[in-house]
Amino acid sequence: MPSLRRILGLRFGRILDLYAPLFLLASSLCMSAPKSLLDNGHFEQWTDKAPAHWDLPQTAKTFASDGPELSGQALTIEVTTATPGQHGEIRQAFAIKPRKRYRLSGQIKGPAGMGAIEVILYRKEEVYTRIRSQPVLKPNWTPVEFNFETADCDRAEAVLIWEQESHHIGQTLAFAELAVTELGPLIYEGEEVPPRAVPTFNSVSLYWKPTGGRASRPVSVHYRKVGETSWREALPLWFDDNEHPKEAAQHTAEYRGSIVYLDAGTEYEAKLELENGPSRTLRFMTRSDEFKIARRVTLPTSYSKKYEIFEGGSEKDGYVLYEPAQGATAVWDGRGVIEHNLEIKASYVIVRGLTLKNARTHGIYLDDVHNVIIDNCDISGWGDTMQDGQARNLNAAIYARSPVLERIVIQNCKLHHPRSDSNSWNQKRPGTRSSHPEGPQGIVFYGGQGGHVIRYNRIYSDMEHMFNDGMGEVHNFGYGGFPVRDSDIHDNFISHCWDDALEIEGADMNVRVWNNYMDMTYGAIGAAVPTLGPVYFFRNVYAVSRKDERSRANDLTGHYLIKIGNENAQRSRGRMYVFHNTILQPPPFPEGNAPSSGAQAGIVYTSTHKKQKNIVSRNNIFHMRTERDWSIKDPHHNTSNDFDYDLYDGRTAFKPDSQVHGIQASPKFERAPDGRLWLVPGTAGHDSGQRLANFNDQYTGQAPDMGAVEYQDPTPKPALWPDFPPARGSKL
Repeated sequence: MPSLRRILGLRFGRILDLYAPLFLLASSLCMSAPKSLLDNGHFEQWTDKAPAHWDLPQTAKTFASDGPELSGQALTIEVTTATPGQHGEIRQAFAIKPRKRYRLSGQIKGPAGMGAIEVILYRKEEVYTRIRSQPVLKPNWTPVEFNFETADCDRAEAVLIWEQESHHIGQTLAFAELAVTELGPLIYEGEEVPPRAVPTFNSVSLYWKPTGGRASRPVSVHYRKVGETSWREALPLWFDDNEHPKEAAQHTAEYRGSIVYLDAGTEYEAKLELENGPSRTLRFMTRSDEFKIARRVTLPTSYSKKYEIFEGGSEKDGYVLYEPAQGATAVWDGRGVIEHNLEIKASYVIVRGLTLKNARTHGIYLDDVHNVIIDNCDISGWGDTMQDGQARNLNAAIYARSPVLERIVIQNCKLHHPRSDSNSWNQKRPGTRSSHPEGPQGIVFYGGQGGHVIRYNRIYSDMEHMFNDGMGEVHNFGYGGFPVRDSDIHDNFISHCWDDALEIEGADMNVRVWNNYMDMTYGAIGAAVPTLGPVYFFRNVYAVSRKDERSRANDLTGHYLIKIGNENAQRSRGRMYVFHNTILQPPPFPEGNAPSSGAQAGIVYTSTHKKQKNIVSRNNIFHMRTERDWSIKDPHHNTSNDFDYDLYDGRTAFKPDSQVHGIQASPKFERAPDGRLWLVPGTAGHDSGQRLANFNDQYTGQAPDMGAVEYQDPTPKPALWPDFPPARGSKL
């Protein structure tokens, strides 16, 4: 008989044969598990009651304790000293690579809300950004982790953090299983989210999440009117490889982009092709300028109370149109007493042809509405002033404060001469140390869902009744802001602002801003920052830039065409396109010594602590007052920012190899028959731009011109603009 040892050996061999694939798989998993970049993350090594490779805390005792089940030891912190308003912390530095993704993970056990983990990223020995986990709210062991991207940083620290107010003395908090691991590029591995189109009158927003999408696999875009045989090219979609929090998680790993210069009321199809992947074609209809009218309501020619609209139409039946009788003029005067001249509390409403004056706060107030059109209205004299003389902030000609506001059209309106007056950057607000302007605005949409179109309007005033911004709101650094998404702002004239003519900040997802003329403001476009993007700024013109109505040297300084950047790097990563814009240099202020009165910066951070990624600049004219001014200032030399093919005559700061095709020279203009300014043929910037599919298809000559106006462009100036003072060029 075989021995028992032999029987057991045979049986064990069979077991090995049976389970060998599982053993190999387990071995493979162990071998391929990424190694942590932290030393002693499981707190198994101690020296003199302190964990090896970690800094010693100054305000707490440390000792080893049991970690989570089967995980080994933990680091326990006992708070011994109260430091109100300051966290206790233990750090460990670790090596990183630039422009890579990592994960910081661990477990925390202790009083609810007391502890968190954080990573600090450094660039050239300066703190670039801090990323912190949410505080743990459960007393038992709780896993904590987050991913982060290193941008152009070269060093990092993992930080264990705890609260140490007076009531925390004697309390303990434990950390375990700390690890930092390198991740690969972000790839979308879920089921395909089919492409969708969100059209306005002249543009469309495109969204798609194909399986396998990643930054290195572009999605090309072509489009045509239904019935046409040939396709036209548009810019590729941008892949968002930023990992967004819960409120915007659906936009992580999403391709997004826009097609512009479409005809209203027209059916199109768009073809999207993933490199080495699937192709999808979708149809969409742009919004029509011919609004279907369900019924008409005749408005009184005069009214001194608040008028409220409660009845609207529907998508099926069309709009309810509110307007004066044919040939009549309606002038409603609030006498500084009525809170609002008009409140709109119904959707599918058109208000047309009203002159609204002297509301106490806002001219028109929009409630929780959508699909509202405000057309050919004249609004003035709104805005409250407080007892200390300061204008009440954000009183507006057209105002909304609604989380559901959507698809508002403001067109052909004059929003001018508020009753109140914003302070300038050279005037401190009463009772404060701040001189940030506060006061009336032309348009304020506080919250909402986007989908707006603001076109062919004039927002203007005088030096005694200045705006804060021409339009915008206050949630500039997050997933809200103005105008949020899927919106067009074009062919407007905006002037007399002590801050920005246009404050286009926040999510900025598929927002297009073009053909706007801005004059007599401190800054032209506030674009700090697109959290999602892409946002497009193209063919805008900026003239006079001024800081204060007085005539001291500092009052006459100018600022930027486009302001960028935010201290929070995690909210500064959306794509921004800056195409074919022009800064003019009008004649100097009579009371000043500067050679001209235009902007003194093109694209600029207002602080070296601010960051912004993913900017693409092409075919702009950054004409400065002097060669000492900044045409482009990116002090971090961010490698994801791409500046090229611009005409500029000021200083620059950007990554090496920027502006390889740019031209450092001052522009020379001549006046077009309709009053616009274009480059003189044969001078710097003429026929020198880059071809940008869909954005400059109609160029003349050998290549597109740099700047907002193409030479011999037959497109006439919009009907809104004939009575503008001519754009004054310093080098005609």
